[in-house]
Amino acid sequence: MLSLEQNRQVKEGFRMWFGEKKYAWGLLAVLWVFGCIAALSRFVMAYYQAAITEDFAVGRSFISLSWSLNLLIAALCMPLGGWLVDRYGVKKVMVLSTLFGATGSSMVFFVHHPVAFFIGYGIITGLVGIGSTTVFTLVLHWFERHRAKAMTIINSASPLGLAIVSPIFISYEGQLTWEYAFLITAALGIGLVLPSTLLFIRDGRNSGKGADSGAPDQAAEASGQPEETGQAATPSRSGLPLRRLREKFVPYFGSPVIPVVMFALFTCGFNMGTVEMNMVAIHQHAHVPGTMIASALSLLGVMEVAGSFVFGYLLDRISRALALAVLYGFRVLGFTLLWFHLDLSPVLFSVLFGATYIGAIPGGLLLAGETLKGTSTQTGLLLLFHQAGGIIGALVAGFLFDSFGNYQSLIGVNITIAALVAAGYAWLHLRSRSKREASRPSAAQA
Repeated sequence: MLSLEQNRQVKEGFRMWFGEKKYAWGLLAVLWVFGCIAALSRFVMAYYQAAITEDFAVGRSFISLSWSLNLLIAALCMPLGGWLVDRYGVKKVMVLSTLFGATGSSMVFFVHHPVAFFIGYGIITGLVGIGSTTVFTLVLHWFERHRAKAMTIINSASPLGLAIVSPIFISYEGQLTWEYAFLITAALGIGLVLPSTLLFIRDGRNSGKGADSGAPDQAAEASGQPEETGQAATPSRSGLPLRRLREKFVPYFGSPVIPVVMFALFTCGFNMGTVEMNMVAIHQHAHVPGTMIASALSLLGVMEVAGSFVFGYLLDRISRALALAVLYGFRVLGFTLLWFHLDLSPVLFSVLFGATYIGAIPGGLLLAGETLKGTSTQTGLLLLFHQAGGIIGALVAGFLFDSFGNYQSLIGVNITIAALVAAGYAWLHLRSRSKREASRPSAAQA
C-alpha cells in the first residue's frame, strides 16, 4: 500500500510534464500561436509599404512617421503595462492589448484615409505595447525549471511566423491586398486571440491586486532589515539632487565598455528599424522577383532562430566582445552585399542579418551587466538606446528615400555605424586581452 505522501506524489506526477505543470506547456503552445499571429502585422508593414504609399498618394516619410510613432507609443506603454499587470493581472491586460490591436487594424480597413491610417496604426495599435510584459510574467509564474527554454520557444514564434506568412501572402498578392491584411489581423485578434485569452490564460499566483499587498513587509523580511519609515527616508529626499544624479549615472561612463554598448544597442535598433520596415521595399525598388522576396523573408525568419542558438553558444564560449565584433562584422558584410544588389543579395543578406538578429541585444546587455554589476533600472536605460535606434531608423529611412529616390544612402548609414560598432567591440576585446597579459607577469612575481 502506498502512503498518503506517495499517493500525493503520484497524483502530482500525472499533472506534470518534464518537471512542469501540464498547464504550463499548454500555455506555452497558446503563447507561441499568439506570437505567430503577431508576425502578420510585422509582415504587412514591411511588404505593403509601396502599395500603401501609392494608394494614399503620400511619401515614404509618412509611413516612416506612422511606424516610428507606433514604436514610440509602444515603448512608452511598457512601464504602464507592467504596472497594470501588477495591479489588475495578466489576463485583463492581454484582453485590453488585443482590443487595441484589433481596433487599430479595423480602423485602417474600414476608414480608407491617410489620417485614419496614421491614427489607427500609428497611435491605437501602438497601445498594444501595454501587453509587452505579459508573456514574461506568465512564464515566470508558471514555469519553474524550464523558463529559459520556454522564452526561447516563444521568441521563435515571430520569426517562424514570418517564414510561414510571407510565401502565403506573396503567392496570393492579387487577392490579398494590404487592406485585407489589416482586416485579417483584426479578425484573428477578435476571433482567436481574445477568446483564447479568456478561456486559457490564468493569472499567476502573484498577479493582480494581491501582488502589492504585503510587499514592503516581505521585502523587509527577505533583506533582514526593518521597514523604512517616512522619517528614515527624509535624509534621502533632502539630499542634493545633482549629487544623487551624478552618483547614479557616473558609473555608465567610468568604463569605455558602457558607451560602446550604448552605441551598439542604438545601432542594433537602427539596423532592425531599417530591415523591419524597408527590406522588402529595398528589394522591390531593385526589381527583385516576388518569389525571391518570399524566399528571403522566410529565410530571414528561419535564420533568426538558428542564429540565436549559434551566437548564444559563442557568447558563452569566447570573449563576449569578440563574439559581438564578429556579429556586427556579419552585419557589415550583409549590408554591403545589399548595397551592390547582386542576384543573390536578397538571400545572402537574409542569412547574414538573420543570423545576427537576436544575439546583439542579450550579448550587449551581458557585457554591460558584467561591467556595471547592474540592476534592472540600468538594463532598462540601456534598452532605451535600442528603442531610440529603431524609432530613428524607421523615421530616417522614409526621409532619405523621399530625398534621394533610392535606399543607397540608408544602406550606407547602416554599413557605417555597424562598422564602427564592430571596431569598438574589437577594441574592447584587444584592450581586455592586453590587460590580462599585463597582469600575468605581476601575478607570477607575487
